[in-house]
Amino acid sequence: MKNNEAIAPSRTLPRPMAVAGALDERRVAAELEALYEPVPAQEEPPPGTPAPSPSSFDDTRPGKRVQKLRPGVHLQHYELIRELGSGGMGTVFLARDVRLGRRVAIKFLHTQDSELTQRFILEARATARCSHENIVIIHEVGEYENSPFMVLEYLQGQPLTKVLDTAQLPPARAVELMVPVIKALACAHEQGIVHRDLKPENIIVTDAGAIKVLDFGIAKTLRGAEAPDLAALPGSLALLGARGVPSGGLQEMGELTHAGAFMGTMAYMSPEQWGIGIPVDHRTDIWAVGILLFQMLAGKHPLEPLRGPQLMVTGILDDPMPRLQQMAPGVPADLAAVVDRCLRKHKEERFPDANALLRALEPFLPGRFSRELGLDESPYAGLSSFQEADADRFFGRTREIAALVNRIQDRPLLAVVGPSGTGKSSFVRAGLVPVLKRSGTAWDALVIRPGRHPLSALASTVAPLMSSTTTVEEDIQEQERLMERLYAEPGYVGSVLRSRARRQKRKILVFVDQFEELYTLVPDARERLAFTACLSGIADDATSPIRVILSIRSDFLDRVPEDEQFMAELSQGLFFLTSPSREGLRDALVQPAEMAGYQFETPTLVDNMLEHLEATQGALPLLQFAATQLWEARDKKNQRLTVSAYKSMGGIVGALASHADSVLASLSAQERALVRALWLRLVTPERTRALVAVDELRELTKDTAEMQRLIDHLVQARLLVVQTGGGALGATVEIVHESLIHSWPTLKRWLDEGQEDSAFLEQLRHAARQWQANNQDTNLLWRGELVDEAARFQRRFRGELPKLQRDFLAAVSAQARKGRWRRRALVAVGTTFLGLLVIAAVVALVVIRSSQREAQRQAAAAQAAEAVARGAETAARAAEAEARQRLAEVQAKELERQKAQKAAEEANARVELSNAELLRKNDELILALQRAQVARKRAKTARKRAERSAVTARDAQEDAIRAARELSTLLHREQQRAQRLQSQLGGPVIEVLK
Repeated sequence: MKNNEAIAPSRTLPRPMAVAGALDERRVAAELEALYEPVPAQEEPPPGTPAPSPSSFDDTRPGKRVQKLRPGVHLQHYELIRELGSGGMGTVFLARDVRLGRRVAIKFLHTQDSELTQRFILEARATARCSHENIVIIHEVGEYENSPFMVLEYLQGQPLTKVLDTAQLPPARAVELMVPVIKALACAHEQGIVHRDLKPENIIVTDAGAIKVLDFGIAKTLRGAEAPDLAALPGSLALLGARGVPSGGLQEMGELTHAGAFMGTMAYMSPEQWGIGIPVDHRTDIWAVGILLFQMLAGKHPLEPLRGPQLMVTGILDDPMPRLQQMAPGVPADLAAVVDRCLRKHKEERFPDANALLRALEPFLPGRFSRELGLDESPYAGLSSFQEADADRFFGRTREIAALVNRIQDRPLLAVVGPSGTGKSSFVRAGLVPVLKRSGTAWDALVIRPGRHPLSALASTVAPLMSSTTTVEEDIQEQERLMERLYAEPGYVGSVLRSRARRQKRKILVFVDQFEELYTLVPDARERLAFTACLSGIADDATSPIRVILSIRSDFLDRVPEDEQFMAELSQGLFFLTSPSREGLRDALVQPAEMAGYQFETPTLVDNMLEHLEATQGALPLLQFAATQLWEARDKKNQRLTVSAYKSMGGIVGALASHADSVLASLSAQERALVRALWLRLVTPERTRALVAVDELRELTKDTAEMQRLIDHLVQARLLVVQTGGGALGATVEIVHESLIHSWPTLKRWLDEGQEDSAFLEQLRHAARQWQANNQDTNLLWRGELVDEAARFQRRFRGELPKLQRDFLAAVSAQARKGRWRRRALVAVGTTFLGLLVIAAVVALVVIRSSQREAQRQAAAAQAAEAVARGAETAARAAEAEARQRLAEVQAKELERQKAQKAAEEANARVELSNAELLRKNDELILALQRAQVARKRAKTARKRAERSAVTARDAQEDAIRAARELSTLLHREQQRAQRLQSQLGGPVIEVLK
């Protein structure tokens, strides 16, 4: 079975093994080794290979027959897809539920024995009784050709065995993996069920990040009588008539468990499971948890190097188990004490129940009280993104982090995709990166923001890893050289990073945050394609020690196909991050306060906040901001977050807007005008955050010191954030979170009012930068309609523009003025030419007069023609009046025709409605007929089954009558023979057969 496919596995289980009298220890050891020899998992064939040959269940015992199952076979509403695994007593198939449209795992038992079938059904009952998110779900139990089967939840993931194959795990990671297992055991114990075979193969980490406990096949219920005590023989183990029990058989004490049944997996069996006379109860599972934790923290079994039957020493109560700190001195003493208590051989010395063990382990979970907060330090992040240093107060994403950790093992390029406000950056920075670093593997993380110059950002991040420059000037020169090289060799960065990772025996995670900036801030398509080509060269194969993760807003995914190769690779690694579940939001709200020693005043307060957050876009930043505001108004004396403080701040909805408005209200009118210009500059036309250089913002006003003071004030108010670092932009400013764009009414009003100016300003910025980059080439200045639009903008715009943009508009105006001067010169030349034409006209006047008389004669003729034309005009007017009358008649007829058409359309609509109603009723009749046919078929099938049962019963009755007759005949003969003997011997004879 592949690592990414896991279901409740079928195991090869104990075969009958009896020990009479003195034990032959070598024979027992050999049988035990054979008994617990693992069955190799069946690998799934590679894509494109022929389907496997049909599986066969062949039971050669008398009265049994061969049962064949193969892909495509239908069982009720299930269709078999392929075999996932097979053992001596059972086989598991992947199947599809054609009724509900889902995949399931179907576990078949290779028997028609009624006792084994009963045990199989009891396992199903045990699993079904334990309804918990960390226990595999059982959907149905049925029978196929007299063989039982169980339909289980189909899980995709990896068994915990893969985790234990690695080196020692950090304590927080080990506890994080085991806590869900213990919660599952607590649920089972509450139902009176003991698992008894907890081991790594029965624990699955799904691709979705959930932990699932499988296989209650040898579970024990605590109802009924306990098994009798078994006496331990000196120097050996008393095994009294152990019988093989199939995977899938729940053992009911006092009903189906045989005395001395040897159950479990040796490496994880508790002393009482070795048959030393101590009844098995729920503390057996606590022992197995202790073994698992010991393996994770120490990297090996506590009784290493003992194997197989050598582990019988577990049953010697006077010989304690090794201490965890003896093998792993680096494990915290308190955690080691918890593990050691789980491994006490006297079960009454262990934790009394799973809940007690859970409470003991919870303080060691990641982020639980790992550091002490300062006196007034807020446990919430406010509107700021969580950073790696904030991992200890990042809650609510445990399952998603586990799922991404699983994905990152097999995919070199991943994209965390989600809408604004889902916390994509925080999820990677404070969630994924810390988990990777405490996973036991050495990881380095490089964070990149594309900004306006993504190649420069990439070069500034990578250059320090590959150069030994000593001055700032040399660094800048090295970055420029690297940028030029990246255009020609996009695979160069990947080669450098891989060499470094292999040389230092580490893995590197390259996190490209806010990937949508590549499309909102970078106008040059050539630079965008070069950047994505570099990323493809970094994340080129799953065997590489480099992983690349992007965070991108979901509404920008349609921009990525600009680079078809990059999109083809990225599409296989899309990880969609939605808003946290209600429980995740609760953890993010409550646990940071508990970490600081505070409690919410009432549970209703938490529920009220969660109800508003669940229906709010961008819930996470609003939660953090509202919680921060609530923290600042906390009751320090009673260490409470109060309802009154929550109401006074306006709840979740009003917290952010009221804070921004209060900051704005504290400014003067002139300052508010500057703040408006600043905020409009920090939002792109697509209404996303823009990354803007501080120097560019200072140019919005002539008083640069005033603008700098306003920027500092807004940063202090947690509305803006300044980032300093290398790259072409230097220090940059951006809005602290996009939720302000959508949730602050004042900013939304500014954006709506300046929508036209916003688009023009963005166009102006790009044009000015291009003009500057090309040494102020006059061919790049605007012309035509853009000049007029620029003039209209300058007349209506009341704000300040940066110097570069003012210079660009000035150059455009100057070029337009030069054009106007050229046009005026052309007009003067034209006027002079016109004067010359007048002189020529005077000279020609004499010639014209000579022809004037002729013109007069022609005028007389023209007057006569005019009279004729007037007559024609009168006739034309009459014709026009007649035409208008006819047009009015046509229009009236057209109006009548339209009315008639409308009436016809209404009639047609009523007819269509009637037809639809008739069709609906017809469909209902057809459906009722189909249901009746199905019911008739089912009744016919039931009647046939009843007839077969009657025939079978009649045959059995005839056999019984025939046997009774034969017995009666035999008895009569024996009585006659006894009478003859009595008469011959002359005395009574003892009747020996009754």
